[in-house]
Amino acid sequence: YEPHPDNITPAVMGGFNVACVEDKKVYSKKRKVPDYLRAILVVPNRTISTAKSRTVLPDLYRTDEIVYSLSRSSFMTSLFMTESWDLLRIASKDKLHQTRRMKQMPELFEVQKAALAKGALMSTLSGSGSTFFTLAYADDAAKIHQALAQKFPNFRVFTKTLDNYGVTSKS
Repeated sequence: YEPHPDNITPAVMGGFNVACVEDKKVYSKKRKVPDYLRAILVVPNRTISTAKSRTVLPDLYRTDEIVYSLSRSSFMTSLFMTESWDLLRIASKDKLHQTRRMKQMPELFEVQKAALAKGALMSTLSGSGSTFFTLAYADDAAKIHQALAQKFPNFRVFTKTLDNYGVTSKS
C-alpha cells in the first residue's frame, strides 16, 4: 500500500471515486457508473513494473504541464459526476506521466489511437501501465473490442461492466 487511496478506494467502494488523505484519514466521494458504459481493457503480452515505469518520470515538472494535467483531472471528475461523457477525450489527456510511460511500450500509442478511432469515449494508460483502459458506451464496446483484438493479436482484450459495489461478502 502506498500512501494514496486511488487504488484501494474504488476496489473497496466500487464506482467512480475521488479520494484524498488528510492526517492519515481517507476522505472519498463515490458516484455510481451507469450500466450503459463498459470498460475495455487491453493487456499487453509483457509488463512494465511500477518501479521501472517510474524511472522515466522526471524529478521536476514544468508548471504548464502541472496546470494542464490538474485542470483535466478536475474536469474529468466533473464529467463523471454530471454524466457528461462527450468531453472525456479531452479530460483524459495528460502531460505528467502517460506519454513518458507509454514510450516504454510504443504499441500503446496505437492501442489508444485504434480505440478512439472506433468510438471510445476515452482511452488511457491504467495507472503506471502496461494495461490500457478504454471507456465506451455498451452499444460500441463489441466493435471496439473486436477491432483491438484483431489489431493486437498478441495482447489480451477484455470487456467488462463497471462494478458499483466494490468489496462484498458472501454468506
